[in-house]
Amino acid sequence: MSGCDTTSAVFNYVKLKFVQTLKNNNDLFKVIEIFKNPDMTPEAVVDVGNRFLVALYGYPITTSDTPSLNNLCYKCYMKSSFNKSSNMASLRSCPPQ
Repeated sequence: MSGCDTTSAVFNYVKLKFVQTLKNNNDLFKVIEIFKNPDMTPEAVVDVGNRFLVALYGYPITTSDTPSLNNLCYKCYMKSSFNKSSNMASLRSCPPQ
């Protein structure tokens, strides 16, 4: 994920952050096992990828209450727009959609 030049890259997150997210969330280890199964549907893989991104941005990943990436992006944007240290809200700090 690091080194990607597209707008869908995860901004300002280094590889260590991905590893720390996995280490700090035991349930996520079970969820990402789907990536090892070649018979999984594309929809299931996308769902697991979304859950990982939600966890990466610090939100809990419960089956019933996991926010969508759109909702998460909105929350991150609103949080950055009220940040007094910056004059302009940064969409780069939001998760990719």
